[in-house]
Amino acid sequence: MNLHSIHKQFNTPAKCIKHLETMRWGKKPVCPHCGGTQVTKRTRKFFFRCRNKACKKDFTVLFGTIFEASKLELPKWFTLIGMMLNARKGMSAMQIQRNLGCTYKTAWYSAMRVRCAMIDEISMLEGIVEMDEAYIGGKPRHRNSPDNKATLSRLETKRGRGTKKVAVVGIVEREGKKRVVTEVAGRLTTKNMLELLRKYVNTEKSIMMTDDARFYARFENEIQHLIINHSKKKYVEGIIHTNTIEGFWSIVKNGIRGEFHVLSRKYLPFYLAEFSYKYNRRNTKETAFEETIENAVADDKCLVDYKPKCDVPEIENSKKAGKKICEKPKPKRVKRKPVKKKKTKPKKKKKARKK
Repeated sequence: MNLHSIHKQFNTPAKCIKHLETMRWGKKPVCPHCGGTQVTKRTRKFFFRCRNKACKKDFTVLFGTIFEASKLELPKWFTLIGMMLNARKGMSAMQIQRNLGCTYKTAWYSAMRVRCAMIDEISMLEGIVEMDEAYIGGKPRHRNSPDNKATLSRLETKRGRGTKKVAVVGIVEREGKKRVVTEVAGRLTTKNMLELLRKYVNTEKSIMMTDDARFYARFENEIQHLIINHSKKKYVEGIIHTNTIEGFWSIVKNGIRGEFHVLSRKYLPFYLAEFSYKYNRRNTKETAFEETIENAVADDKCLVDYKPKCDVPEIENSKKAGKKICEKPKPKRVKRKPVKKKKTKPKKKKKARKK
């Protein structure tokens, strides 16, 4: 959906609320606290009250969603979602700040909430599947030479494997729905790669294409495995290649380089979720906006008070599996025993000596 259509259709908060109520509840509102359907409308605007005797709480359609407790107007929220979906290589918080006329802090937090709504629940990948790893991080820098000589002609710094960059693994379907899945990998070992293979790929109905990296060596025991030998500078042999997933990595890296510039490892899974979400809907852009709004009103928030509820990888994995996000239990307050004050004896006044 383009921005002109969004401004025309959702130009007031009342229209936005009505649309969110339809997307979340349908015809009858449901209490998000107890799940009861016996609900009455309050005189206060957009509020409902649960008639269940054990509950009797007020609520709105925004409760538990990414829009809750936000001072940003709902029409601006809808515009933000439209802008992020239309920006193929992402949109920085500074650009959102300029477009919406809000503070940088509001722009960053709102965009991060939208990215949480973009984490897909994906079924197993099938057919011809490609798997490849990428390394996210800054360019290697030359150290200052002691003789103060230019070293641009001889590049001695490493790229990819063996550097301190963050390793990311991606799997993509070449045919059918052409979906992609990404995950930040701790270490690129054979054991970890086999776990990702079993987690995301239907091994009985798939053919796997990879390069000649060592950690793909045991894939033959799990799935039909075809290898393209990149070390011998071979990149395509008939249908054997990994160009599809490498094309996706080029979108991610160009987006980071051109829009975001710097990302932290902590929030990298949210940015990868945004790129994957838009890549998976590149052929169904007309329904992407409605689908994102539907995900946004789901009663499952990722962030609370500018911080994730729990570890970001746990949030990503639970959302992909269709489970509820874990919440850290609140620490119990330890009652301290009152400290008894020692009774001090009053000091005796010294008698003045007679001269």
